[in-house]
Amino acid sequence: MKPRPGIVLVASPKLTDSNFQRTVVYLLEHSDGGSLGFVINRPLDVPLSELWGEVPACLAGAKVAAEGGPVDRHKGLLLHRALDLSGAQAMGEGVAVGGDIGELAERWSAGSDDTGPRLFLGHSGWTSGQLAAEIEEGAWILRPGRIDLLLNPKPSDMLWHQLLEGALGGMPDPSRN
Repeated sequence: MKPRPGIVLVASPKLTDSNFQRTVVYLLEHSDGGSLGFVINRPLDVPLSELWGEVPACLAGAKVAAEGGPVDRHKGLLLHRALDLSGAQAMGEGVAVGGDIGELAERWSAGSDDTGPRLFLGHSGWTSGQLAAEIEEGAWILRPGRIDLLLNPKPSDMLWHQLLEGALGGMPDPSRN
């Protein structure tokens, strides 16, 4: 298995960097130029109104935020599955960012919460060749990902362990390639 959009990176027990220790990172972009992903197992137990001054009223109490990674922690990206949302930009297969927030809020409040949203503060990024080197060193274990893992605002406390052991959905043995 090789890095590509939709893969999750599971921090190996060898990885001691506090930014990534025991994390699961959903990879949204991967190319010769570098990689971009979001830590999905560090949810923030705060309502959006505490993080976002102009949050639509129906989203104000939602606890859908997470620490996305160490890069640009002061910036938030609102991810969702509403690819048809006015102004939304596709970001990886089946995932979009931004768009008409009022329209997204209406959909969410009408019960379409399977489309997200999830607000990530910061992101995880690697320069060209950096991720491949870290995988080769044994810092990351690659597993197949699912969009529902990316957008789940309440991931299991055991997600890292389940993915590390390959117990979630019969995932294959770890790949170091």
